Amino acid sequence: QLYASNLVTMAAWLASLGICYQMSVIKDDGDEIRQEILKCLLGVDMILTSGGAWGSERDLVVGILDALGWKKLFHHVRMGPGKGVAFGLLQNRPVFCLPGGPASNEKAFLQFALPGISRLGGNTHHPLPSLTAKLTKNVRGRHRSWTEFKDAYLTCDSSGNYQVTPYQNLNRLQSIARATCLICIPEGMESINEGELTSVQLLTPTLELATAATG
Repeated sequence: QLYASNLVTMAAWLASLGICYQMSVIKDDGDEIRQEILKCLLGVDMILTSGGAWGSERDLVVGILDALGWKKLFHHVRMGPGKGVAFGLLQNRPVFCLPGGPASNEKAFLQFALPGISRLGGNTHHPLPSLTAKLTKNVRGRHRSWTEFKDAYLTCDSSGNYQVTPYQNLNRLQSIARATCLICIPEGMESINEGELTSVQLLTPTLELATAATG
C-alpha cells in the first residue's frame, strides 16, 4: 500500500529528456516479475527495475535475473544512498536494478542509469552539469568508505557567486521534490565544512542555461 513514487520520479526525468518509456507495477511475485522482464525484452533498449534489489526474502529481482542467465557485472556499490544497485546484461539488453527506497532509487538512477541511457544515445559525459558553490552549512557523510550524495538547493548572489545549502529535517520525498542540486561528499572524506567551495551537480537544466546567459 505504498505509492509508486519512484516510477513517477523516473518517468519525469525520462519525459524531460524526450525518452520514450513503458511502465508497469508488479507484485512481489517471482512468476509475475519473470514474465514482465521477458515481455520487456521484446521491444526495449534498456530495462530499469525499482525495488527488490537487496537480499531479503522479498527482494526477488536480482535472483530472478540470475536464474534467467543475465551477465551480472556488479551488485552493490560504495555509494550512499543507492548502495544496492545492480547492473548487467540480459540478452544483450542493459538492465539496471535500482533500490526501492526513494532516496536510494533516485541517486542510483541519476548516478548510474541516467548516464547509461546517455551513453546509449552516444554521449560520453555525465548528463548532470556541475558547478562550484560555497557551502552555507557543514555537511557530514555517514561513512568515509563510500561516496555520498546530499539533496541541496542553490542560490546566487548579486556578484554571481553560488551558495549551496543542504536540505535538513525534511522527509525523503520533500527533499527529492525541492532539491535543485546534489552535494557530493567523495569517498575518503568525512565532511565538508561551511564556507568551503565544493562541486555540485545541477538537477535543473535552467540553472545551467542561466549560468551561460549571465557568464
